[in-house]
Amino acid sequence: MPEAPKDGEIDRLVVQQFDVARKVTIGGIDTCIRGVLEYAPEGITLGVVGIDESGDPARKLGVWERHRRGDRDVWFMPVARVDTTKPKGPIPHSVRLVLGLLRHRRSIPKVKSVQAHRVDVGLFTRLLFRGPLTYCIHTQERGLLGPTSDSYWRFTGSLHERLDRAIARRADRVLVFNPAYAEKVRGWNPRTVSAPTWYDPAITRPTEGTNPHAVVWVGRLETPKDPALAIRAFAHLVQESPDEPWTLEVIGSGSLRDELERQVAALPEDVARRITLRGRLGAADVAEARKRSGVFLMTSHPGYEGFPRVLVEAMATGLPAVVTEGSDTGGLVQEGVSGFVRGRDPAGLAAAIRAAQGLDRTKVAAAVADLSAPRVVRDVFFAAA
Repeated sequence: MPEAPKDGEIDRLVVQQFDVARKVTIGGIDTCIRGVLEYAPEGITLGVVGIDESGDPARKLGVWERHRRGDRDVWFMPVARVDTTKPKGPIPHSVRLVLGLLRHRRSIPKVKSVQAHRVDVGLFTRLLFRGPLTYCIHTQERGLLGPTSDSYWRFTGSLHERLDRAIARRADRVLVFNPAYAEKVRGWNPRTVSAPTWYDPAITRPTEGTNPHAVVWVGRLETPKDPALAIRAFAHLVQESPDEPWTLEVIGSGSLRDELERQVAALPEDVARRITLRGRLGAADVAEARKRSGVFLMTSHPGYEGFPRVLVEAMATGLPAVVTEGSDTGGLVQEGVSGFVRGRDPAGLAAAIRAAQGLDRTKVAAAVADLSAPRVVRDVFFAAA
């Protein structure tokens, strides 16, 4: 058992429902934190207070562990047990984390700064820890409150925004992964930065382009991402061109898995056999799936995405992107050059997928060439380090 970190040893403590030991992850806050752990500047000591997702009862809560990430050791202490593969129960995962944080607070030494990625977690880290707070906002304005959100915050009216504002005003630095919302947050705190997400150059390789008819969709199988629309669009594509070898890989896990299986099973056999629901994959396996694909499809509802990492990663490999309106919040997709932005009509998306086959992949990759993890993590998260 490693000894616990001492007071002042940890330069940045991340508090989030995250398990450093788990390697399987797709996009979102988890991938953001992994980038921070692996690409923080040399000499920065990092720690994480998070959750245990292993299901191993022998793993002790409230006990510090050491994990190798990149070229450094990272301190990690799980304070709650959460199975993120199951549907959310009556107690949100973040509440389990906060309760564990309170239970094991005495095991956490004094740290130089804290980093939080959610309103509820940010509130408690602000109350429990003194010193600078880096507060990260990953959604659009009111992005968790709309009818297509799967967040509990949609039932709380304006409470989420009021807490967001209160925490942002007290933060030493605010990182907003949405350009439009960053302008509003800057009015609350002038130390606000509009932050892009990034791709990991260690696993991102140019697509081989050997199968231009292969479509890939990556994300959580939840309502805000609307994977069902991707399947409808693909079905329309195949039914229009049944003699062409179109295939669709859907990568990700979530509460809609059973519903999607039923949707696929109800399709004509020639369409259904071309669709593969891969489940949740590790980052390297997702990269391999992108590498062998021809077109990236993204079908999120508007108002939900912050700065979508899956889109950055796909474009970095040279994959032309077909996205629904409101998905590309960073304005990365140049119409007819790196992809297409369309409404939620399956026929329109199918036509765009077909058109994307002929786009120049080098121009697609060039659109996000500046968004590599080492540069963005250093410049955004540790600008003053």
